[in-house]
Order: sequence, then structure tokens, then C-alpha cells
Amino acid sequence: MQNSQSRATSQDKGRWLREPERELLPFAPGAESESPAGRLFAVLDLTADMGMVSAADIVHAMGVPRPTAHRLIATLEKLGYLQRTLVRGKYAASSKLLRLSNRLMSSTAVYAPIKALLASLSQRTGEAHQIAVMARGEVEYFDVMERSTVTLHLQPGQRAPLYCTVSGAVFLAAMDEQTLEQYLSTGPWPALTPYSMTEPSALRSRVQQVRARGYALTESEFVLGVIAGAVPVRNLEGRVVASLGIRSSNTRKTIEEVAELVPAMLTYANRIGKLL
Repeated sequence: MQNSQSRATSQDKGRWLREPERELLPFAPGAESESPAGRLFAVLDLTADMGMVSAADIVHAMGVPRPTAHRLIATLEKLGYLQRTLVRGKYAASSKLLRLSNRLMSSTAVYAPIKALLASLSQRTGEAHQIAVMARGEVEYFDVMERSTVTLHLQPGQRAPLYCTVSGAVFLAAMDEQTLEQYLSTGPWPALTPYSMTEPSALRSRVQQVRARGYALTESEFVLGVIAGAVPVRNLEGRVVASLGIRSSNTRKTIEEVAELVPAMLTYANRIGKLL
């Protein structure tokens, strides 16, 4: 990958978009990708796996000529499903595509079991929970289960930074080293509270900790008085596709008490992952 694509610039701060994990690509072109429509959907599928795509990525993954790859990108951009990123030559899913995805999930049989599992977990713990995904280098909350006892209320579609949220820590821990370094190079970041982790060196240590123990915990880093935890949600291929989080007030629970709920969260994350 050329340096212009792999080196973050000052323009990337606060709006970082992750680089692809080429070695993890599961995509292999088949008969369904031979038609024009099939190829367009294959590019969207590739974008979902990689986060950002370029014409070179499409050539490599799909085995199509470079002019064809450029035409596919141009078509999807014209339709409003792909948009240019701050990284030269890279494209990511647009807001239009993300809204479409959320509407489809909400209207299918897949969504109801996920919602039921989230409600069941909240009933078991007595706390607020949420499912988040990473979209365009940020945390985006996909579904939430609220409790009146928590001071931080989230909405589906709401976004938050990676560096000071538990879900962000889970997504950063799932990155390969090159991708992680690109993100860390965009720091330091603005503090949202006096306790926000803003320095790249400190965030690197957190990522190592999350990788070692398999979950993330924070207190008052995103919103004052809120203790949060998150675990990864993996699909059937073992890829981290979402995070399952918990929110509580520090007047209700200590961070150690939230950590005690992690085994239950991992059980539910495994069930949710089988549906995605």
C-alpha cells in the first residue's frame, strides 16, 4: 500500500477511517458476482468487510480489470451508496447505505431475536445495554435498551468517538497493528471529560489490556458519572462485527461490579453473533 494511503494526516483527526485488513478478506468471487448487479453487491459486501475500499482492493479481491473496478465505484457513488473518504482513493459506506441497513434490520426477522436478547440481558443485570458497530471510523449505536437509572441515554444511529468509549476500545483491539497505528497517529484527541483518554500512548496500553482480558471498562471518560463495559460480538467466521455494552451510574455500581457482569455479557454476545 502506498504511503499516501497508509499515513494519516492532520485532516484525519476526529474523522479517522480504518484501513482494510487485506489478509482477513473472506471474499471469493462466484457466479453471483458475474452479473452487473451481482458485482455491485459484491463491492458493497467487500466494503462491509474492509471498512474502506479502493479500485485496487476491488481488483485484488474480485479479479476484475481496473477500469471495471473504477466503473463499479463510480456507479455506487452516483447512487449514493459509497462516498469518498479523507484517505486518497478510498471509499466507504455512505449515510444513505447505513440508514438502509438499519431499516432492513429493523424490518426483518433477524432484528426481533437480537432485540429480545438485549432485553433479556437488561432484565438479568438490571442495567442499560447497547449494541454498537464501527462505521466510518466512529462508534455507531445500532440498538439500545434503556433504564431510568442511567444518566447516559443513547439513540440508535447516535455516534461517538473510538478513543474514549468502551465500544471504541473493543473495535481498536480488533484491529491489526498497521491499522491501529494509523488511528493512533491521529491523536491526541479532545477531552470530553476530565477523565477522557486522549494520549495515543495511553490508548495503546488500553488496547493491549483489552486484547489480554477480552473486554473493556471505562469510568467517566465519555460522560461524567457513567461506568461502562463492552465485549466483542463475533460472527460465525470469528470476525468482530459489533460490540455489546453496558452502562451504569457510579452511584449504583463500582467498576468492579460491572466487571462481574462480563461473563453474562459474553454469553449473550455469542448468541447475538450467531444471528449476524
